[in-house]
Amino acid sequence: MIKKKSVTLAGAAFFAVPAAAILAAGPAMAASGSGVLVSNTETIQAYLNASGKVDVARVYEQVAMEGRGTVNLANPVETKGLRNLDGFGGFEVKGGQMVGSYTVDGEKRLRSVSDYTKRLPLEVDVKYFMDGKQVQPGDVVGKNGNLKVQYTVRNVTGKPQEVSFNDGTGKTTTATADVVIPMVGSLTTVLPSNFTDVRSDEANMAGDGHGGTKMSFTMTLFGPIGKPEATFGYEARVSDGVVPKASISALPVSPLDSPSFKGGAESYKGGAETGATLTAGATEIDSNLLKLRDGAGDLLAGLIKLRDGANQLHDGLAGQAAPGAAKLAAGAGDLKNGTGQLRDGAAKAKDGSSQVAGGATQVAGGAAQLDDGAGQLLDGLTTAGQKAPQLLDGLAQVADGLDLLDAGLVKLHGGIGELPTKAQPLHDGIAQLRAGIGDKGQANTLIDGVDQIRAGLAAATADKGSLDQLKAGVDASKAGVDASKAGVDKSKIGVDQSKGGVDQSKGGVDQVLQGLQAALAPGGDIDQAKAAINSISATCGVGNVVCQGTVAAVASGVEAKLRNSTGQASDGLTQVSGGLGAVSGGLSQVSGGLSQVSGGLGQVSDGLGLVSPGLAQLKSKLGDAVVGLVKVECGLSNQTLTGLCDPKRPGLLEGLGALDGGVTLLVNGVVDQVQSGVGGDTDTKEDGTLRGGVHSLQGGVDQIGAGGVTLLDGLYQLGGGAAMLKDGTSQLAGGSAQLADGAKQLDSGLGDLSSGAGQLDDGAGQLKDGANKLSTGLGDAANGSTQLADGLDQAASGAPKIKDGAQQLSDQGTKKLIEAGKSTAADYGQKYALIEAGAKRAKAEGMAYGAPAGAAGQTAYSFELAGDDGEGGRNVGRGLGAAVVFALAAGAAMLRRRVV
Repeated sequence: MIKKKSVTLAGAAFFAVPAAAILAAGPAMAASGSGVLVSNTETIQAYLNASGKVDVARVYEQVAMEGRGTVNLANPVETKGLRNLDGFGGFEVKGGQMVGSYTVDGEKRLRSVSDYTKRLPLEVDVKYFMDGKQVQPGDVVGKNGNLKVQYTVRNVTGKPQEVSFNDGTGKTTTATADVVIPMVGSLTTVLPSNFTDVRSDEANMAGDGHGGTKMSFTMTLFGPIGKPEATFGYEARVSDGVVPKASISALPVSPLDSPSFKGGAESYKGGAETGATLTAGATEIDSNLLKLRDGAGDLLAGLIKLRDGANQLHDGLAGQAAPGAAKLAAGAGDLKNGTGQLRDGAAKAKDGSSQVAGGATQVAGGAAQLDDGAGQLLDGLTTAGQKAPQLLDGLAQVADGLDLLDAGLVKLHGGIGELPTKAQPLHDGIAQLRAGIGDKGQANTLIDGVDQIRAGLAAATADKGSLDQLKAGVDASKAGVDASKAGVDKSKIGVDQSKGGVDQSKGGVDQVLQGLQAALAPGGDIDQAKAAINSISATCGVGNVVCQGTVAAVASGVEAKLRNSTGQASDGLTQVSGGLGAVSGGLSQVSGGLSQVSGGLGQVSDGLGLVSPGLAQLKSKLGDAVVGLVKVECGLSNQTLTGLCDPKRPGLLEGLGALDGGVTLLVNGVVDQVQSGVGGDTDTKEDGTLRGGVHSLQGGVDQIGAGGVTLLDGLYQLGGGAAMLKDGTSQLAGGSAQLADGAKQLDSGLGDLSSGAGQLDDGAGQLKDGANKLSTGLGDAANGSTQLADGLDQAASGAPKIKDGAQQLSDQGTKKLIEAGKSTAADYGQKYALIEAGAKRAKAEGMAYGAPAGAAGQTAYSFELAGDDGEGGRNVGRGLGAAVVFALAAGAAMLRRRVV
């Protein structure tokens, strides 16, 4: 058995030369200090039994030198069993290196073989199943049935190592991974013709030209492009079964430099970069979504403040301004009613004063006529008194007319008897006139009314009087109304600005809504995002179904979340847009109401502006009226205003008193004395009456003379009464003249008062109209503020949906997209880091022993799996025969060299 191995290995060394020549065709580097290019190839050949266990392994070294010059070579080698394959001479070995100085002129090669003492980078395990039952390789020989062969090849160069990579967020992270030296290889075997119905999911199959089936299995024994372990095999129907031989060729490879794997490595790098880009983009989207969420929170806070302000505006308008305006309108109405009453009263007072003035003028005229009549009566009585003696002298002449006289006396007695009755209306008129004139403190009297009017007008015209207070109040009201108008105008500006802000907010919300709807539309941002994510599948590589399915699932999940969240955000924004539209309409109504309020306040201000100068004129006129009323009051009675009225100049009341006394005295004196003087029907001269005298005269002239004397006395008394009557009528004429003058002044002052009251009433009417418009406008403003508050409530209730939708879109969409991107970037980044680490190991540890300094070097591995066809005994005999032949040939060669 040992001889068999030696002979076989010796032959294999020569068959390995073509493979070494192929490896030597790689790039070479100049040895240090020389113009010679040096390359080194190592071929490790291992022989395995049919189950994959290593029987023996050798390392074949070839150093190729090309150029001209001298090379001082130091090549690391395995020194155990080191032999020269180009001759019988050995090599100088120092410190595990084959050393020597070589002169090269063209080409020069050095070949050696030695025992391989290190651990092979690959392990091979082969299992055999006959009709579904695992068997040993020898049990297959000569059997018929279904044969299944399963090969497992493992890359056992792995060792834990920390690798660094981008975690998808721009930060570098590390992980510990099992890094292998990247190995690629292939297994080839030829199945004989008695293997039929050959099946394999992994092999490339072709005929061998002799009825057999040639199979080749490709292995990429490193991750993530492949796996450190590969399992593959075949099944076939066999008759008279055998175990076919198999060969494995493998070599280390740098995936970053190899044309076959460079594209795959770059795809992992691109996947990591795409994942990082996706993460960055999704992070930016998520950040913008969070800004949208925060902006929606700010919008909600602003809407809540705006809603609270609208509620406060509503409370102020509906709870204070509108009721205040209603009270102002009611007060203005009351003021209008009062000014109307004042105007009517002033007009009536003016009419009354005109009547008083007319009556006083008539009284003055009557008093003058009465005074003239009293004067004429006095003159007549005086004349009668003066002519009474002539009467006595002419009694004789009268005697004829005594009958007539008696009849006249009868009539005189009756007429004189009727005098008190006829004088009574004069008494009653005087009493009524005196009662109407009255006194201060007596209600419903002329003096008291004039005094109250005078006092009221005096108080009104005094400093800080009611008119001044009223004027100050009117001026203050005008200032307040102007301030209110300015405030309303400012409020209107604020409302218009609020409406502009709401319209802008609605425009912004509509733009966001349009953006969301555009994102939802076919070919929109969501479809583009899905397409962008799906484009990542291009980096998965052809046939990588798992990667492509993962990308497609991520794209579908992201699309669903984006559409759901975007749809909810769109619905919330639609409600917000409607609420903002209602807010804008409410603000428009508020603005219109405030415009009406401003116009009403402007009219109120204009009305108050007319009232104020009217009050100033009224005060001036009332001052004049006070002076006139003082004269009127003094003309009515000189006792009403002490210190202001001339006590020597009696008033109407004093004149009426004197007149009443004079009339009484006159009537009483005339009636009593005249009637007593006239006498009755039965009077005689003893009765001492005129008729008694007439009767006596009729009886005798003496008696007539006595009656004439008595008549003369009566005439004297009547003249005294007439004189008193003349004095009273003179006083009455003087007082009535004063009364007429005062009444005229009163009439003039009340005319001014009526004019001022008319202006005041007009201003109060404008104030009432303006106050009513203010009340109506503030009512509309209150209604508008209610709509504003309701619209803002709707907007405030819709705004959280934007925030929630943005948060949901962030939580269920972009954050998962970020995680997917991070996961993709980290996964691909780690895999690319493994590729980089493996590439570094391939460059640093790819050769089993290493190349000379400055030389290019490569290592190839060849594994020969032994077959079993049942001819093992025959092979042993053949091996011994070959050994004998080889020994004889060697002895002949030695003999020849000695002879030479």
